[in-house]
Amino acid sequence: MAQLRAGAAELDITPWLGIAIAGYFIPRKAEDIHDPLRAKALVLDDGRTRLAMVVLDLLGLGRADVQAIRAQVAEATDIAADCVMVTCTHTHTGPAVRQPGEPEREDAYVQWMIRRAADAVRIAELRLQPARLATGRGELHGVCFCRRWRMRDGSVRMNPEPGDPDIVEPTSPVDPTVGLLYVEDSAGQPLAVLAQYGLHFVGTDNGRHISADYFGHFADAIRRILGPACQPMLMNGTSGQVNNLNPLNPNRLRGHQQGKRVAAALAAEVVRIIATITPTAEATLASATEHIALPRKRVTADDVELAEKIIAQSETNPMEGRFSYVVGQPIPANLVVERYAKGCRKLYELDGQPIEAEVQAFRIGDSGWVALPGEIFVEIGLAIKDQSPLSQTFVIGLANDYLGYIPTDHALQHEGGYETWATPRNAVGVGAETILCRAADRVLAQVTAPTSATA
Repeated sequence: MAQLRAGAAELDITPWLGIAIAGYFIPRKAEDIHDPLRAKALVLDDGRTRLAMVVLDLLGLGRADVQAIRAQVAEATDIAADCVMVTCTHTHTGPAVRQPGEPEREDAYVQWMIRRAADAVRIAELRLQPARLATGRGELHGVCFCRRWRMRDGSVRMNPEPGDPDIVEPTSPVDPTVGLLYVEDSAGQPLAVLAQYGLHFVGTDNGRHISADYFGHFADAIRRILGPACQPMLMNGTSGQVNNLNPLNPNRLRGHQQGKRVAAALAAEVVRIIATITPTAEATLASATEHIALPRKRVTADDVELAEKIIAQSETNPMEGRFSYVVGQPIPANLVVERYAKGCRKLYELDGQPIEAEVQAFRIGDSGWVALPGEIFVEIGLAIKDQSPLSQTFVIGLANDYLGYIPTDHALQHEGGYETWATPRNAVGVGAETILCRAADRVLAQVTAPTSATA
């Protein structure tokens, strides 16, 4: 087996002021920059296979833009397009970039960002050097909370008010796992830390100020501990219904103060894991990708008729779950027209057409890294890890595409709530859970097969 080589790099992808900011229900334009956004890349080479892992400080990125990054990387490097994994952190104070054709998307920024992301990979490849790596796993508790709570009336509510006496219990577990890939140079100096943790985001002090959120604070904390030459990277996990808000604690902190606390706790766990693992200069690398079709939510002719009445303001709110796809908590009146009634028409035009997607897996030594295309519910990630042939398997959300929320079938059919409501950007329907889990099983089997290394 050849000597392992690794290289890492980052480039600034901070947008200009005035650009539309993604992640909230109200339009926002960037008025200031609190901290920069980055495109970060790690390239690994075992003599047969060369992999690139890319982390972007963005809410999410559509498949066409991911493919554009991969194409530029493949053209300019010795890395195959299907050996590039592109993930987003999911900061809610970054530019709106998700899908071509969306009115708030600024294509000039997106094209520049694509080039910067590809250049980060090119630079990381140029910096390839003899290296050692180790993977490890830890846990961080008290930071992640299920944001979907079962109430006394039987409904499921997202982020109930702190201290609400009607709170009964969370609807799902969280995954406290911290996944780690640690890379050092031949002299034992830290070269890169790639961590994975399933936390939606924390939040900032001002929603109109560009910021990488706690992901940026994590990078600062790692560099303070391991030195400025170390490249920190943080991938989001299966955090579709997970955030940092605990409604059982009315005295919770918010904003950058809380983001720094969360980042420090995560960085401390990463450093603890590093102290328990032994890097090696030999590690098998492999990649596998499967293209799949996911079911799209269906809307009925009656749904469209109701949507038209709401848009015409003859009805202002489809209370009591009058859209066929709404179960449990009704859609709030202040959101229904722009976000849901108009979206209903677009979904009806698509007539349930399947959604093209992909599931990707990397093998790095004895660890598996599975990339899924959206905000994945925790239970899906846990199921994939339970079935994996690799004891250290980490499931990454918001990877290689942005398909909105991908809930469990139980949540879609029986619990309802915000993550289940249908829009063109939140269109994955019942059945996706099983499809994703089975595809993940297959790509993990491919990368662990005796002849799995990808040239």
